[in-house]
Amino acid sequence: MAAQDYDLIFLGGGPAGYQGAIRAAQLGLRVAVIEDTDLGGVCLNQGCIPTKAIRASAEILYQARQAKDYGIVISEARPDMNAIINRKNRIVTLLREEIANLFAANKITLYNGRGKFVSPREIRINESGPVVKGSKIVITTGSRPKLPAAFANPIPGVVTSQAMLDVDILPETLLIIGGGIVGLEIASIAAALGSQVTVLEEREQMLPKEDRETVAYLEGLMKSQGIKLINAATEVEAGTQTKDGVTVSLANGDTHAAQLVVLAAGRLPNTTDIGLENTGLDYAGGFIPVNEHMETEVKNIFAAGDVVGGWLLAHVAFMEGIIVAEHAAGLPSSMDYRVVPRCLFTFPEYASVGLSEEEAQRLHPAQAFTYPLQSHGMAQALGAAEGMVKLVVHTMTGEILGGHVIGPHASELVSEIALAMRNKVMPSGIINTIHIHPTMAEAVLEVAQASSRKSIHSMPRS
Repeated sequence: MAAQDYDLIFLGGGPAGYQGAIRAAQLGLRVAVIEDTDLGGVCLNQGCIPTKAIRASAEILYQARQAKDYGIVISEARPDMNAIINRKNRIVTLLREEIANLFAANKITLYNGRGKFVSPREIRINESGPVVKGSKIVITTGSRPKLPAAFANPIPGVVTSQAMLDVDILPETLLIIGGGIVGLEIASIAAALGSQVTVLEEREQMLPKEDRETVAYLEGLMKSQGIKLINAATEVEAGTQTKDGVTVSLANGDTHAAQLVVLAAGRLPNTTDIGLENTGLDYAGGFIPVNEHMETEVKNIFAAGDVVGGWLLAHVAFMEGIIVAEHAAGLPSSMDYRVVPRCLFTFPEYASVGLSEEEAQRLHPAQAFTYPLQSHGMAQALGAAEGMVKLVVHTMTGEILGGHVIGPHASELVSEIALAMRNKVMPSGIINTIHIHPTMAEAVLEVAQASSRKSIHSMPRS
């Protein structure tokens, strides 16, 4: 067997690619990864991890401004953006090196370069580089920010959500186009650091796919922090550089000016110039269709991660990559999108899993139950009692259909609900599990109790 032949090749070393590669190597497959930039993809280098590193700095400042409420006197707290960005870069570098170490330990071959299909089983690396052959090949090329037509050409003072993470001068005013997960996270972080922030969202609510009641609650909290949220904004027609920054003009004639504009209005798959025309795929553009095993219509070609669309989330891509590896190794493995937890690292956090109340009631006989954190001991002790936990339950079977959390550690709390949903655990299973006191996790217990009319710390219904 030639040295350049592999059982499985991943075209892209982002979340789906690197986790799939490691899992495949664990299963004894000969694995290669082709990556033209940095291991870890957007998530590690320009998304999830750097955003959370910057958020950690913003959280210190956010808490410092509330220090008096905790009996602490702080004379001054201000952001040092150079230091914040340098800290972020150190964290990213460390984690990137860790992936490289894992590749070496698992005997995964890494090719640094741009890969392009020359046949359904062959990829050439760079224009005149070697050709590698794979029994199976996985397209894990990820996605890139979608640019509104008005910003097709670069304008000084306009950056993508990815480029925003390297801005080392805090803008006094910030305009964000797009009220999804990325846009609201950046809004919350920038506001905590001291920017005046406006968010434009073309649909009727921020986070259009999420539960209406909990999103409205989050919107209220963000507005109370000075963030201006504009829903149902008309299409952006133009962006114009000015001496003070950028002015954005909307189709209805409204204008919004800011020192810096961030584009966070969706993403596009990275499918251009990778040789798809040489694969036999009947591909007309957009995200690549796959089945539950992440297989495309071409027998030996898989796709995983952002390039297949759906939930463009790193943890979904992780699972998709692992599904590919296990299926390629002959194990029974398929993707299930019914229980996908999501989270926004705003102040406070917002997290959800499963169906919104509206979706559930459209599809099933369903009822929603809420537990306010104002009644919660740990939330009060933390000084963070603005929030709620919501459970959506099938009224006939008792099955949990969805969960929604606003408050401290929402990203952690929602995992208990996701675990219950994935394993068909009814609210009674949560109720009968002793939860440590005092913890935020008790809020999940309380809302489960509420769904069974057993809540201890909720006012009785009339």
